[in-house]
Amino acid sequence: MLVRITQGEIVDLQTVLHIELEDEEVRPYIDIGYQKVKPLISYPGFRKGRVPRHIALQMLGRETLLNEVLDTMLPEVTGRAIDEQQIQPGGMPEMEVLNLDPVTFTATVPLRPEVELGDYKDIRVEVEQTEVGEEQIEERLERLRGSVASWEPVERPVAMGDMVTMTATGTVEGDTILDETDTVYLLVEDADRPFPGFAEALVGAEIDTPSEFDLTVADDFPVDEVAGQQVQVSVTVSDIKERIMPELDDEFAKSIGEGYDSLEALREQVVEELNAESENAAAEELRESAIDSLIEGATATIAPVIIQHEVNYMLNEQAQTLARINIRMDDYMRSIGSTEAELREQMREQAEMRIKRAAALERLGEAEGIDVEDDEVDERIQTIIDVNREQNPDAPETPEITDDMRANIRRMMHSQKVMERLVEIAKGEAIDTDQSAATAEAGEPAESDADDNDDAEPTAEQDESTSG
Repeated sequence: MLVRITQGEIVDLQTVLHIELEDEEVRPYIDIGYQKVKPLISYPGFRKGRVPRHIALQMLGRETLLNEVLDTMLPEVTGRAIDEQQIQPGGMPEMEVLNLDPVTFTATVPLRPEVELGDYKDIRVEVEQTEVGEEQIEERLERLRGSVASWEPVERPVAMGDMVTMTATGTVEGDTILDETDTVYLLVEDADRPFPGFAEALVGAEIDTPSEFDLTVADDFPVDEVAGQQVQVSVTVSDIKERIMPELDDEFAKSIGEGYDSLEALREQVVEELNAESENAAAEELRESAIDSLIEGATATIAPVIIQHEVNYMLNEQAQTLARINIRMDDYMRSIGSTEAELREQMREQAEMRIKRAAALERLGEAEGIDVEDDEVDERIQTIIDVNREQNPDAPETPEITDDMRANIRRMMHSQKVMERLVEIAKGEAIDTDQSAATAEAGEPAESDADDNDDAEPTAEQDESTSG
């Protein structure tokens, strides 16, 4: 390997690699950089995209071509350096370029978090399943009624809950911030769209009669140009429709399209679904309470780089969530009066908790000797293939399963097994692994604490997603 590596001491569960690449190691990456920019280069005597490498190198310089491939080169070289130094990384390294001639950079490599679980076998959690009441049943039936309701034109002023077609404008100090033509709008109490109070102000409007009103928007409204401002609104409604709910009877039950022949049959199905939801909610509460107890009794030391990466991930998550509702991150931070640095600091504690959660569950799996065998992975893959083929008959009979896919499925199954074991412990149903091993050596069957309880609930089913 044409790389010189110097490793620093381990401090705070992370170590710094100082890496220098020789020219022979760098040359292939310069070639890749040249191929990336080649279609864009023009030079007298050559057609665009046909300029030879040596001329492109003279024109643009070594650093320009290397900058095109740093995102690929640094992780690849760092990965090989980590392998050569026999480091077991606990997360993505943080890289910083020091020089490009010769290529020199540092990679701060975090090690795995160190976790002490404490007396996790003493964890006990009790959760009572919520009984399904008449109010919940009626609410679910009302939602079903709403799903098949019709919208009928009416000749009266606008009322809350109506669906209207309108033309609307909104201005702030003469600047237009709202301009909608023939827009369909559903009046919902306390709605923020387009501005808080808009739906309430529209109540009473009549068809083809302009309505004008002012709205004062709160200072914390997430759109900066509107927050704290007074908006002058003009609306003309061209159509008003009222939602007509069907009668709650046998005919309604038949109209749902699920094969119900009476309202009673529909009601029984609703009760069954609500009971299943209540059972799932209780199981989820049990899982989360067990995890909380596990984390509370554990101590963890986490490399700063891992925490920083988690904060970056959380910030990106929040930015994407805001983007889906057309709010920029900068506008959001201004609306809450916070800087990015302050937001990062606020997220730090949550980031540490998320990492500690994942690390504690991983450590629990190690302590309990939980593993996933190859044949279990094969069986799960076959199940996935079979389900996919049922849903998509044109799917290939033997789809390609990459090593990464197998690894992801194995991780998913391992997380599921760990979660199931934690639930067993929390319910007092787990077989002690030490006792199990001892009795197995003695040729006797291992006994579970749950064997004395004939009414023990079955193990709660864990979602097939990686915990943490």
